[in-house]
Amino acid sequence: MRRPLVLLLTAACIGGGAPALAQVFPRSPDSQNRIETRINTLEGKPLRYLIGTDGTASGRDDAVTVVSYSTTQPAKRGISVAYCNLFDELNTGHYGPYLHSSDTAAQYNEGQIDPRGPGWEKNLREQFERRKKQGFTYIELDNPDAYKIKDVIGAIELAATYGLKVIAKNPGLMEGGAASYVAHPNVYGIIVEKGAGGAADMDALRRKAGKPDLPVWFVAFGSGRGWGNSVASAAKQYRNMGVTYSSAGEYGNVIDILTPSEGGSVKSAAAR
Repeated sequence: MRRPLVLLLTAACIGGGAPALAQVFPRSPDSQNRIETRINTLEGKPLRYLIGTDGTASGRDDAVTVVSYSTTQPAKRGISVAYCNLFDELNTGHYGPYLHSSDTAAQYNEGQIDPRGPGWEKNLREQFERRKKQGFTYIELDNPDAYKIKDVIGAIELAATYGLKVIAKNPGLMEGGAASYVAHPNVYGIIVEKGAGGAADMDALRRKAGKPDLPVWFVAFGSGRGWGNSVASAAKQYRNMGVTYSSAGEYGNVIDILTPSEGGSVKSAAAR
């Protein structure tokens, strides 16, 4: 039974090469999608983490810019990420019921929405609809560590229904769910703040998640300059890792400590 199959393949090759072979063994749509999703356009790009500023950022052609909750349009140049919040950002009281277990929510006067109530999905959908209309493709979902992994994964999957790709925030703080968080196919990068892990931690995490080249950006402000320098020193040996510092309050500007170039060399730059 094998001989006719060999003859069929030989004839196909002679009759048209690759196109003919494609007819014999057509590529399935699922296989094509898997190949396409391996390409991450964020790899190798520095991060402009500017969630503490208002107004439209100028951006850079070679960079990724994260804009604030109140910013209404992408940066003028480069790739933009819109800040979104799993909390009630303005503490409006419109997304109840609320929980009261997060120190971060109390510190920033934001509402910790209960995922079991109707306000959870309402908050997410309103933000996703707004960001989609504003022209964003990527979003950051802040404060995931205040919730269970199943609730965070649900938010990531809901974002996907709006065509929005997610940047993970501080996954090292997710108890028992960090790997599944980062491994989700709709996660395209990681942002890490002081106290949420170092270079070796994040490299081990992305490898465990099956994404060894996933972009990782460490961000610091205020008294975090020393931490940023220490992380940059360790991150030099890893691909796709960058470190920035804000000297203008909480993420009001960007100073590169380490850029995620292939060589991983430390570069000093003026504040942008």
